[in-house]
Amino acid sequence: MKKTFIILCIGAVLCSCTKYLDIKPYGQTIPQTAEEFSALLHYHLDLIDQGEETILGNISSVCDYECYTDNLEAILQSYPKGNYIPLYIGDHLNDKQLYYSNLYAVIRDCNIIIDGLEERNTQVGKDVLGTAHAIRGVCYYNLLRNFCEPAVNNGNGLGVPVVTHFDMEDRVLRSTISQTVQQAESDMLAAISYDISDEIYRFNSDVMRGYLARLYFWAGNWSDAIVYARQVLEKYPLLSGNAYLSMMQEATTMTGNMLIKSCIHSDKRAEYNSAMDYVACRPVSKSLVDLYDADKGNDIRYSLSFSSRRILIKNAFSCLRSAEMQLILAESLYHDNDTEGALSALNEFRRNRITGVTDYTMETLPAVNEDDIIKEDALGNSMTPLLYAILNERRKEFFMEGDRWYELKRNGRPEMWTTKNGLKYTTFEYMYTFPLPVEDIELVEGLVQNPGYDEAI
Repeated sequence: MKKTFIILCIGAVLCSCTKYLDIKPYGQTIPQTAEEFSALLHYHLDLIDQGEETILGNISSVCDYECYTDNLEAILQSYPKGNYIPLYIGDHLNDKQLYYSNLYAVIRDCNIIIDGLEERNTQVGKDVLGTAHAIRGVCYYNLLRNFCEPAVNNGNGLGVPVVTHFDMEDRVLRSTISQTVQQAESDMLAAISYDISDEIYRFNSDVMRGYLARLYFWAGNWSDAIVYARQVLEKYPLLSGNAYLSMMQEATTMTGNMLIKSCIHSDKRAEYNSAMDYVACRPVSKSLVDLYDADKGNDIRYSLSFSSRRILIKNAFSCLRSAEMQLILAESLYHDNDTEGALSALNEFRRNRITGVTDYTMETLPAVNEDDIIKEDALGNSMTPLLYAILNERRKEFFMEGDRWYELKRNGRPEMWTTKNGLKYTTFEYMYTFPLPVEDIELVEGLVQNPGYDEAI
């Protein structure tokens, strides 16, 4: 009887396990064909068009990043609308942990495609694989800029976990910054090699050359940044006059020499207007306005950016456009010890923005403003008039495009502060590098948190 009871129990357990293993995932299966994998990609591509932040950023994130910087005067913020925007980066550091997780969720889907797609020789297959590599590369670039310390001369610093295969049980530790750069580079070059032909996939070879220029620039690989910036500029030359004005006045349309842009659905206009309405509660900083003193009557960006009362009027964008390539070119030439080439690239840029401008010479470059928040360059050297002029053009050009935060991070991570209700709020140096999620630190033994957050989060 006892033996029979044991057999019955074992049988019951086995039946129970078999039943458990036979449970169907209710239609959830790994895609098989290129078209099915394409649908997985289009989910993420549609999120870009809708203005979701993870891959390309969106209007809300751009406005937030501007609010973290010295481009807008937090101390002069008006209320009650001003309560809806961050006072400083400290308001959002906890939220950045979700951004980290979202980036890896996209990387997971790209890994599924790259590992699982068998149809690799058809044009659809090549487009799908190329786009998966492109998006994965962009995600690693985003992780590098946000969750690692500045990359220039810091190759052995803490990178992020590099995950290139789908494995639910994998617990990967942090790579080095150089290894993270190499992964992003490998994916971007792979994307170019597939020569994505269908424009619906967005991340064509021109876009990826632009991203490679961004990546090399961030990593301090100046010679390669020069090569790829020039390649993009050959096909997408700078705009000026009415053509530039028309491009910059299109809030939710990709036009002009923009290579890729988020939030381009027409039904996002109301959401866009709402975000812009809130951020306009914070006046444009005097230090930014003062950059126009010599040319404000002729600089097309002056009346495009803010009113006479320093009220924001410029559209916010999250995009890649060729003006960035020209300024990457100028600064990379400078760091590559080609000051003549850097000055020439700077002058070419200014001629496309300022009517009747006189070219700078090394002798006529304005002096460095000692009160500027940036005191050193990406290499830790003191600021020179030429580099200062390049950075000032970048600050004016990409105001309300989320660029200034990363310029501050690249160039010394200067501390800033503001006040509210009798309290002082400081952006410390460590805050330019965001925290990894606490749950990841607790789950993965040996995973190292970024400096400054062991007790702060």
